[in-house]
Amino acid sequence: MGMPYRARVNERTLLNLPGFHMGAYVYVYVEDTSERESGSNNFEPRTTLEIADCDRRIELQFEIDSNEGRENSLHKLDTLVAALRLFREALVAEFEPYDRREQDREREAVTT
Repeated sequence: MGMPYRARVNERTLLNLPGFHMGAYVYVYVEDTSERESGSNNFEPRTTLEIADCDRRIELQFEIDSNEGRENSLHKLDTLVAALRLFREALVAEFEPYDRREQDREREAVTT
C-alpha cells in the first residue's frame, strides 16, 4: 500500500461575506512529499490553486520539476499578488466618484 496523501496546505476559503453569493471561494492545496522515498515513481507533489466565483472557476498550474519551472511558478504567483493589490487600490479609488455620481443622481431625481 502506498503512502497516503498529506498536505502542507489544504484550505478552502470563502471569498464573500455572509449574505452574499456563497459560491465564491479560493482553494489551495500543496501536498507534503517530505517523507516520500526517492525511489518512488510518484515524486512530484500535487498542487492546486483554484478560484471560483458563482458559476466560473479557474485552476492554475504550477511546475516545480525544473529551476525554470519553479522560477516561472513563483513569477506567476508574485504577478497575481501584485495584480490583486493594484486592482484593490483602483477599486477603492472608485468608491468616492461612484458615491458622488449616485448623490448627484438622487438630487436630480428629487428636483424633477
